[in-house]
Amino acid sequence: SFRGATDGLALRLLHSDAALHQSLLPTGPVERLVFELLEQQRVESLVRDAWPGARQNLRHRFETWSAAFVASGLTETTRGLLLYALAQTSRTRITGEPVVEATEDMIEGTRGHLVGKIGTHLAWLRRERHDQTAFAPHALAIAHTVAEMVAAEEGKDIGDAGQVNADDGALAGFTLLVDFDHDGDDGFAPADRG
Repeated sequence: SFRGATDGLALRLLHSDAALHQSLLPTGPVERLVFELLEQQRVESLVRDAWPGARQNLRHRFETWSAAFVASGLTETTRGLLLYALAQTSRTRITGEPVVEATEDMIEGTRGHLVGKIGTHLAWLRRERHDQTAFAPHALAIAHTVAEMVAAEEGKDIGDAGQVNADDGALAGFTLLVDFDHDGDDGFAPADRG
């Protein structure tokens, strides 16, 4: 997992224009989180075929994070399941790798609903993954739609304080590699050690 985090950070430094990324970051926490996730998945999809070890490390890291997210119970909340399904679906679409098999059945309904809302933009993510500028409008559109979906779910849960509090952890638990609230000069935080 540490090697995957290191490889992911190296790919971010190699393939992402930090100034451009910062200039495009949305202000809302959910939108920002989703935009960060999609950019990280974009750069990880650019790992060279000549680096099979790095590709394996990245996959291992994602599978480790996926297992930890599910084990934390966050997928038992509507928001957590939505964000988890997004992470699985977007990574599959961008990298061409399958979703984590152990949770494929769990996310199927949410994934279908999500793809119905963002499917066109998901298709463009893979096509535009080599061009950060062309990729960004699709990532932003997805981030906006997912934020609206999360807000709609929060409205449904407003009467259940326990649900709202449990869902708050979904955003924190969702961070894969970068801290989206980090204000450092380079825009990166240390790799999540999960």
